[in-house]
Amino acid sequence: MSHDPMSSFEVHKILPISICGLDVSITNSSIFMMLVVGIACVVLWFGTSNKELVPTRLQVVVEKLFFFVGNVVKVNVGTRGDVVFPYAVTLFLFLAIGNMIGLLPYAFSFTSQIIVTIGIAMAVFVTSIVVGIRMQGTQYIRHFCPAGIPGYLTPFFVVIELMSFLFRPISLGVRLFANMVAGHIMIKVIAGFAVSAAGVTILTPLAIMPITFDILLDIFKLAVCGLQAYVFVVLSCMYIAESLGTASH
Repeated sequence: MSHDPMSSFEVHKILPISICGLDVSITNSSIFMMLVVGIACVVLWFGTSNKELVPTRLQVVVEKLFFFVGNVVKVNVGTRGDVVFPYAVTLFLFLAIGNMIGLLPYAFSFTSQIIVTIGIAMAVFVTSIVVGIRMQGTQYIRHFCPAGIPGYLTPFFVVIELMSFLFRPISLGVRLFANMVAGHIMIKVIAGFAVSAAGVTILTPLAIMPITFDILLDIFKLAVCGLQAYVFVVLSCMYIAESLGTASH
């Protein structure tokens, strides 16, 4: 087995498929995406299907999740948060489960692929533009020209605001990608050091320290996985709130 820290980020074709010259092959990345979607659907189904008066443990967890994401949406979007809530819950579940499942042995972390994180960020970006144009019409363009600035400074501020706006999906996607990659590489390197220190067949005292540190790092990384999903959803809600005209500054 390879101890190269970057080997766990390699995308492999599982089922090669080509349609009209377009490569739509099923890869390990797409399989784990579908797995995460399946896990999220199962959790939500069993967490909301109980009709009894006394809630199950899974139902309590799902309700806590709804309250948590609902509060995030309410704080960042405001009175129109009900429209954004289903989107925010779906996005949080997909990213949180995807981040965490990547910590499992032999699992593939698709959120460590920049094409995936940028793709999700682009979906949020395009959604915010479509919502903004639909809800505000031509007034949406006024976001690029802050009120109260002198006329001769308007072109300068428009360029700055436009550049900041266009860099949103890049910063949103790279933030998630960088945190996931850095965490996985660190865990892999320390785990490899622990294996080397332990030798081939026996556990030596020298290996106790890196193994303990690796376990603590895994726990910390688990928290980071949830935190990164939370940050992604918060920023996404802020962008959509701006499009709805409910953003507070």
